[in-house]
Amino acid sequence: MKTKQRAGTMAFALPLALPLACMLPRAAHAEELPGNVVRVGYAKIRFHLQSGDLTGPPGTTPPGLQIDARDQGLLAISYERRLSANWAAQFQGGIPPTLTAVGAGLAAPVGTVARARIWFPTALMQYTFDGFHGFRPHAGLGVVYTFFTNQEVSSTYTSLLQGSSSAIDLNSSWSPYGRLGFSYAIDKQWGVSMEAGLFRLKTSASVVTHTPGFGAIPRSVSLKDRPQIFGLTLGYTF
Repeated sequence: MKTKQRAGTMAFALPLALPLACMLPRAAHAEELPGNVVRVGYAKIRFHLQSGDLTGPPGTTPPGLQIDARDQGLLAISYERRLSANWAAQFQGGIPPTLTAVGAGLAAPVGTVARARIWFPTALMQYTFDGFHGFRPHAGLGVVYTFFTNQEVSSTYTSLLQGSSSAIDLNSSWSPYGRLGFSYAIDKQWGVSMEAGLFRLKTSASVVTHTPGFGAIPRSVSLKDRPQIFGLTLGYTF
């Protein structure tokens, strides 16, 4: 996979997003509003992976081998550029967690089969509703780009298929992203936010296993999911 290209291009969205967002026009009646918000906190990703069967050349792959993914936590970081009292453009990222893929179906007893860093920089427009007593609900809609780096296959997987070494390539994907949440203003500069987001993940994994006496045997598995993200962040307005 072209992971170095993607990581270099995206730079996890935020460095490129900051100057771009600052160029966005702001509504005239919002000139006195602080224009920037930076948020840092914790987010939990819940996976509900739907896996096809691992397939390969005839006679090389037992039927019913599937994979699943463990839930992950990450350090969440976002930058928001206010456009008016209600509208804002937001770019969110974070420190990418290590996605752990485990065996499922007939492969459930195998345990960990692969690991990879999962990146999903997100750009969205957010509307914040008028609130009460410092609480303001908000809704956002945007797009997320998911890609993977540091991909590796476990020795357990390779041994299961009687190989000497394996390499994996997970495809990247684009998806709509939706989010609901609310914020609470501690004072004019500090505030906390709680949010729940949802996006679609549709990818495939290609695994090549070098097998003594047979050479390199390619296999693949299709994967889809609707990961849920729950976050709690502390924001600073300036």
